[in-house]
Amino acid sequence: MVEALDLDPRGYTGAYKLLGGRPSLDLVNTISWPGTDREHDWLQTPGNVGRWLTAVGLDTVPIVEADLPELWDLRRTITSAIRPLAHGQHPPSSAVRALNDHLVTASRRRRIEPQTLSWMWAPPQQASDAFAPIVVDAADVLTLGDRQRLKHCPSCDWVFVDETRNGRRRWCDMADCGSRAKARSYYHRHKT
Repeated sequence: MVEALDLDPRGYTGAYKLLGGRPSLDLVNTISWPGTDREHDWLQTPGNVGRWLTAVGLDTVPIVEADLPELWDLRRTITSAIRPLAHGQHPPSSAVRALNDHLVTASRRRRIEPQTLSWMWAPPQQASDAFAPIVVDAADVLTLGDRQRLKHCPSCDWVFVDETRNGRRRWCDMADCGSRAKARSYYHRHKT
């Protein structure tokens, strides 16, 4: 069972969990219930951004309020490129072009470590630098991933990689959306 992250809900009653299977998908999922009256942004505060970066295993720098609009814009770009794929659609060309712009900047921070000959990231100097690995991960989702395994939750619209053997994962979290859906189904079947 995946534990909820210690993010300040700012009055929201839900919880945020890393359920996407990829950091870029988890970034998309920082908007709960997108496009509904229940929509909630988990990255509304600098503290939540820092805690989220740490939880997904990325280096961070002090995040300040002025950094937030740029980070939200990056999340919108990644969301507009990835969410259509999870719905079985092709992303808009404008979304891919915008992601490419971020990819050029992010790639400047990637290096080969001389001893291990593995990829590494230059330490972040500013908030946007900390998100460079997320940008590259989003590009990998678009170009390298098994798109048949990229899905969305029919309840809350979070996106995830279906890593089940049979490829039949339906919900972001069985304990949350799956449980609610089964309860609704039971209620409708037994309603008199």
